[in-house]
Amino acid sequence: MNELESMRAFVKVVETGSFTEAARQIGTVKSVITKRVNQLEEHLELQLLQRSTRRLSITDGGADFYERAVHLLAELDQAKAAVSSVEWGLSGNFRVGCVSAFTAAYLADDLCEFQHEHPELKIELQQHDRFCDPVQEGFDVCLQPSGPARGILEKVDILPLSRLIVATPAYLSKYGQPKQPEELTAHRFAHNNHIEPDCIIRFHSPGRKLEVAINPDILTNNIWMLRAALRHGEHMAMMPAFFIEKELLAGTLVPVLPTLSIPCPQLSAYYRRSSFVPMKVRIFINFLRRKYGDAPPWEQRIVQKRTELAPALA
Repeated sequence: MNELESMRAFVKVVETGSFTEAARQIGTVKSVITKRVNQLEEHLELQLLQRSTRRLSITDGGADFYERAVHLLAELDQAKAAVSSVEWGLSGNFRVGCVSAFTAAYLADDLCEFQHEHPELKIELQQHDRFCDPVQEGFDVCLQPSGPARGILEKVDILPLSRLIVATPAYLSKYGQPKQPEELTAHRFAHNNHIEPDCIIRFHSPGRKLEVAINPDILTNNIWMLRAALRHGEHMAMMPAFFIEKELLAGTLVPVLPTLSIPCPQLSAYYRRSSFVPMKVRIFINFLRRKYGDAPPWEQRIVQKRTELAPALA
């Protein structure tokens, strides 16, 4: 029995909740994972998992062993990374997940640049428009709008996702330009109910906070659908500034209530909590934070040419 392979198999089964998914992420077949876990239990003389046809659960002894195994494997991986790195060069597989909008706008190029800096690194990128658990789905790191880090997840904020309410000139000519936040209740909206599931727009201005409920005609978690709705000229929408920079500068999208700011979520990096975060994860996060900082380049470009939008992007 290879103890390390058996421990990795057991840890992956616990984290995915499935022998089948653990096998897929490790790159083998279910029977191999089952054999490794069985051998580990025999070697330890301890039942780690309770199995039935419908349910898989961890025993008390298994939970204790899992915590120790995760720590031991993290230390081993950290040690291997340290001795195999030459001048901070990275190698091996690096699996990244990211929301589709930021992938298309920036991250695809960022990853190409990162791989150029670390040519021995093999990068896999998968995009999504939902919350992705990097541990359960086998990613080294997932970039997505910030929410609480639960369970065994850790998160680091990368950059602010400033948002604006926008519409086309044709929409505003037909339905009117709102002068007060309360007027939004009468307007037609396309809305991302993954980011704001309660369909409430929250505004901040000096000394004032306001919440306005909207009744969207279009609900989606896909930003491309929001863009399509805007282009048809029959809806307004709340959009991240990075995604509509060109339209704002060209005037094909017009900000609504630009003197008010909307609280912005962060684009955050999620990864497995550990005393020893893998070097490739730490270096990648630092790479992104150096590139973007607290004032991302698209915000600087927008404010430089459209100074009236500074309050909304503050």
